[in-house]
Amino acid sequence: MRNLLSTRRTAAVSIAGAALALAAAGPAAAGDGTGQGSSDQIGSRVDFHHSSPGSGETSPMTPIGGSWSPPVCWYEPRYTPDQMDDYVHENFNAEHHATASISELVTDDSTFDLRKDKEGLWWQLVYQDDGVTAEACPATKSFMFVGPEEPAEPNTTVIDPETLAALAYNETELPAPPVDLKPNADRQVVNLETLAVLDPAELQRVWVTAFIDPPGMGRIAATTVATPQRLRLEAGTEYADPNVCEYDLVRKGGGFAVDTEDAGCNIMYRKSSGDGTYELEASLTWNVNWNPTESPDGTPVHEDFPDGRSTTEIPVTVKEIQTVVR
Repeated sequence: MRNLLSTRRTAAVSIAGAALALAAAGPAAAGDGTGQGSSDQIGSRVDFHHSSPGSGETSPMTPIGGSWSPPVCWYEPRYTPDQMDDYVHENFNAEHHATASISELVTDDSTFDLRKDKEGLWWQLVYQDDGVTAEACPATKSFMFVGPEEPAEPNTTVIDPETLAALAYNETELPAPPVDLKPNADRQVVNLETLAVLDPAELQRVWVTAFIDPPGMGRIAATTVATPQRLRLEAGTEYADPNVCEYDLVRKGGGFAVDTEDAGCNIMYRKSSGDGTYELEASLTWNVNWNPTESPDGTPVHEDFPDGRSTTEIPVTVKEIQTVVR
């Protein structure tokens, strides 16, 4: 996947162009968003819809392999030139002192070039969270004008479906693997196979839609979808043979299932856990893709995010079966 902090000139121009016919719309109210940025900024207006997480515990998705992180900052379309004029005058006091967020707009003679004779919108810089430092964010301006004659500046991230998909990835929480063991985890027996079962009713795909409704524009959205693919079991002790087994999941009843009764690999404990337990680790690998719609069933974009992982530890009590020889 290409670097999400790369230039997005084409996307910015097309989005700005779509806004021109409706540019008279007023600014939207500030939402809960993903972060607040500096004290002069009102935070992101990106919002999220999540699929039902089910009844079990969830945790943030852990990317598998490579280095991946969500965008730390990006530009969102915020004001028409007339609205920007109102904003500037609200933040420019009688002594002609500009607040930090608009200081770069001030010229030497204390006037502003608000592009009121241009077609386009003013885009505002927002941050993923309050902890983002200036060093981490490559953007240097609080506001950037984008229009047909003035594309987004190089090396800036503008809000578009791919950026929204990355934010949705960062919002994704996965369920712990809902693994049932046979025999039960507290009744494992030395030299007896440990079978694993996943109920399809308890394991389904997970999706998050990120969307924004910019002023005077149609909704921009993207949906990131995580689909469970593979189950991995690690015995949690050297006294097991084999120590690790992996299983491909199958689609069943609207979800994903596995029953390892006839599998070629099942963990077998060779020694009692005594008065303690072994910590069997179960982990699921999730394939992740995204599409530029509000539906998890949209056509996936063939530029995949890293796979995700969710894990859980299961305390396993292993006993020896006592036999009587007559």
